[in-house]
Amino acid sequence: MKMTQILVFSALLIPACLLQANESVERLTQSVEGPVAKQDWKGQLDQAEIDIQQPMVVTGSRLKQLNRSDVRTYHDPDFSIFDARTVISRDDDDDGYYHRLSVSFDADVISGRAWVYAELYLSLEGGPWNRYYTTESFPIDRDDSDDDYEVVTRLLDGYPSGYYDVLIELYDADNDAFLVEYGPYDDRDLRALPLEDSYRDGDDYYHGGGGAMGLSMILFVLLARLIRLNKRPWKHAYAQTNNHPATVDLAVSGLLISAAGRTVDDRNPAYW
Repeated sequence: MKMTQILVFSALLIPACLLQANESVERLTQSVEGPVAKQDWKGQLDQAEIDIQQPMVVTGSRLKQLNRSDVRTYHDPDFSIFDARTVISRDDDDDGYYHRLSVSFDADVISGRAWVYAELYLSLEGGPWNRYYTTESFPIDRDDSDDDYEVVTRLLDGYPSGYYDVLIELYDADNDAFLVEYGPYDDRDLRALPLEDSYRDGDDYYHGGGGAMGLSMILFVLLARLIRLNKRPWKHAYAQTNNHPATVDLAVSGLLISAAGRTVDDRNPAYW
């Protein structure tokens, strides 16, 4: 009788331990960035370093502790983000969730030229904001429509399947001052994106299925985890909640245009 109880307890405990382990997985991504005019993202992504972030926080409020004085409710009126656009790609297991994300945005300054950088966040189904990328410094010129900036990312690990919102924060490159934010309440393109990491999407290339390349990637990740290089500290995040709208995809000339306004590009499986 005791042995039976032990077996039953073990059967209940093991899934709980696995769940806890899954929730503590570090987030791995590859990203490239630059003016939207650049198009050879796939070749650049293949050479991009793997960025390691802390495990995703999936529960709690979107409001989090700020790392500086609370000027969060004010933004610099000289700066704005006019528009943003997202493109998702690569659903290898055909479950409706994609592991590649492009975010492009048009930042403006009221006059002259300014050097800025952006921090990009993802929020899983209304949960806290998790920073996933910080850009290099780049220039913006007044309200020029030709200076759109793009960040293309592969989600490799640590991103559960679900609907994600995107937040863009803009900072002054000279003094790190917060300038403006742009999120799902400003633009529907940044709302309810069906995403998951490539591990869940059945892509074994970065998880040991690529032979020698897979082994080298594993060794690289282990080394990077020891070094733990972080570009910038976490900044403040969007302090609101969100209800995700239902999404209806319409096939139009090989593109899937969703009701939320984002674009799914599956015309070429090799596309970034």
